[in-house]
Amino acid sequence: MKKYCFVLSLLLVVVLHAYAANVSGVVFLDSNGNGIFDRGEKGLRGVLVSNGDTIVVTDRHGRYQLPFITGSSVMPILPSDYTLSGSKVVNSNFYYMGERLAEDKTIDIPLQRKKANNRFLLNAVGDVQVGNYQELDYATRTLWPELLKSSDTSVNLFLGDLVNNNLAIYQDLHALMEHLPAPTWTVLGNHDRNVDSVRWRQHRTYSEVFGSDMYAFNEGKVHFIILNNVYGKGPRAYEGFFSEQQLNFVRQDLKYVPHDRLVVLSMHIPFAFTKNRHDLLNLLKGRGHVLAITGHLHQVGRFFQQGDGVTVHELGAGASCGFWWVGEKDGDGIPTALQQGGTPRNYFVVEFNNTSYQLRCKAIGKDADRQMTIHVTGIDSLDTHLRDLKDIPSATLMLTVYGGCDSTQVRCRIDKGEWMLCEKKNLVDPNVARAREQNLQKIFPTPFNRMNPLRKRESHQLWTLRMPERYQRGAHVVEVEAHDAYGFHATGVRSFCFQPTE
Repeated sequence: MKKYCFVLSLLLVVVLHAYAANVSGVVFLDSNGNGIFDRGEKGLRGVLVSNGDTIVVTDRHGRYQLPFITGSSVMPILPSDYTLSGSKVVNSNFYYMGERLAEDKTIDIPLQRKKANNRFLLNAVGDVQVGNYQELDYATRTLWPELLKSSDTSVNLFLGDLVNNNLAIYQDLHALMEHLPAPTWTVLGNHDRNVDSVRWRQHRTYSEVFGSDMYAFNEGKVHFIILNNVYGKGPRAYEGFFSEQQLNFVRQDLKYVPHDRLVVLSMHIPFAFTKNRHDLLNLLKGRGHVLAITGHLHQVGRFFQQGDGVTVHELGAGASCGFWWVGEKDGDGIPTALQQGGTPRNYFVVEFNNTSYQLRCKAIGKDADRQMTIHVTGIDSLDTHLRDLKDIPSATLMLTVYGGCDSTQVRCRIDKGEWMLCEKKNLVDPNVARAREQNLQKIFPTPFNRMNPLRKRESHQLWTLRMPERYQRGAHVVEVEAHDAYGFHATGVRSFCFQPTE
């Protein structure tokens, strides 16, 4: 009986294999932009195409063939001088294979030429995380006007948690992205999932709208690899983890990436907090410097991981919704939503030049030069009432540098005098301290607002300097510079004036 069952099972596997469906088609130059492979249009040789597991190269006629994998997507790995016809949300043009095929399927892939920009700007947008249409309105009134000004050398990358569990907003959010002038790419976050589905189907609705939860593309001399490291562990629970399929995709993809290219990883949960990050780190062996860009934390952070011949520099880009669209509203009715480390609602602008880059934090709704908070103790009498600040001496500069890290050097000068090095300190940011105290005193939230639940947590981007006595009276100007060897540079300036002592 056991032998009979074994033979039957073996026959079933053989039969299923024999009838396993394939996907094939032509990658072609879509000359008229209609998305259809018309007579006279040319197939493109040497383009990489994947099903989310296997990667193949098109032949001289532009043809490819791949096994069909239910729940995955068919997608090209775009060269720097091509894009897909159709949506400006580029990954939504991928073909999501949501249902099992009973027969082979033809999927032609229309590409159009574009200028290959070795210098370009990336808007790295973390956690829009809109849970309803009121929050979507907050985003369209604050974040969208800035992205609508993007130049023709810009790219938008939304870093996951596009919504806050309300997947019904996807279509309208996608439509709003279509209005942005720059091509847009998206990442899946933990609040973007069908949490009632089995693990491998939790990206179903996301992929139906946004094409795929994992893919790769080239821009200039930069190779981007987008992954879904939100690994479901039940209806709501999850952890940061790379599946074997994703690791296999990266393993194959990197074979086609020259070592003189910069590799940029992007996922929602920080690489530094991903359980099996070393499995991916091993695949990057010998790659030198790799940049990772992630969201999820609702505060800005930078992390470093060392491997064999590789250093991964990670930018945790903060959240464009700040602390989940909560806090006292400003004069325009938008929640301030200050983030825990002291950074306002933000995104990052990454300026790529060939394989080098510069990082700049953009505080939403504030001037582009606003890259830090410069606080001088002993002037605002509120400081003396804040339990998190009252023991800090008067005439202390407290500098919250949006995006600074342990590798960052911060210095300042007053009235064009000598530059003085500032000391990195683990303290609560002054603006966080103010909001926290007013929460504790039951002043916040005021009517029609939601409390920002800021905690007594030290900022990892704060430096201090006790000013020399000669600057502790009268009017002065302080200039601040911050920089490190990992593409970060920020400046700030402010005036201050101490009240004369009697």
